[in-house]
Amino acid sequence: MKKCLIIINPSSGKHILQNKLDKIIGQLILRNVVEKFDVFYTKKKNDAYEKAKNTDEKLYDFFMSVGGDGTLNEVISGMADSHKQIPLCILAAGTVNDFANYLGIPTQINKIVDMIEDFYVIPSDVGKLNDSYFINVAAGGMFTDISFVVTKEDKKKYGPIAYYVKGLIDLPQQLRTNLQLSIKIDQEEFDIDAFMFAITNTNRVGGFNGIIPYADIHDGKLDLLIIKKCSVTDLIALFKDYRFGKHANSPFIEYRQGKDIEIVCHNNEIIMDIDGEKGSSLPIHVTNINKAIQIIVPKK
Repeated sequence: MKKCLIIINPSSGKHILQNKLDKIIGQLILRNVVEKFDVFYTKKKNDAYEKAKNTDEKLYDFFMSVGGDGTLNEVISGMADSHKQIPLCILAAGTVNDFANYLGIPTQINKIVDMIEDFYVIPSDVGKLNDSYFINVAAGGMFTDISFVVTKEDKKKYGPIAYYVKGLIDLPQQLRTNLQLSIKIDQEEFDIDAFMFAITNTNRVGGFNGIIPYADIHDGKLDLLIIKKCSVTDLIALFKDYRFGKHANSPFIEYRQGKDIEIVCHNNEIIMDIDGEKGSSLPIHVTNINKAIQIIVPKK
């Protein structure tokens, strides 16, 4: 029987916390899968990071992260900083949950319990941006600040719709975005004018699936997608291409894969979105840490 440390952000997804977690714990105990649960509730920023970093992994068989993308980022950052290889179970309780959705993490109680009982584990790369980590995406430019501009109250009340409404309200201002970027990816260097860019580990960004068609969480590479500066008409054409899965070949997209990425912006101060949280500003140096952590996923 196993031992588990649960790291919970109590402000994320209270409905899930109250109605699912206790039942999941109960079923795992009844099935003789887990004999001991220790629960840690976060109170402020970086609590999840410190707990994941400083906990002796020899005391447990797996960690469980309960919260949104921000909580998951803290847990994974703490594990990556301390080089932990203990498996991590993700119970998504946030607004978007891109990484959990990419992995196909179930939301039904019985399927979550089955997943933990099967204990099927895969490795995942982690991106390191300056002194921070990301498991899903680091992005800058057009619309990328919405996730940390929208209030927590609106996220709880409206869910992902809050992001879309904010995006529509800010659209005229967003269309004036112009990033003059110098980029080095591995040994290639180029300059480009852009609306926005995203460095990703998966193919899901902001709740949209398939944006990065060739992303793989354990290929040792990060995926860089740039939306070039273009007209409104061209931008609409790009969104239509996305709907039909053709955007990767659009003339308004620059797409690269690499292990080491440097980006400088010459005309704006850009604050990065790191897994849905406010991060550092450009310039940035991003590297891939291959197979840095272990994730419990549904058995194939």
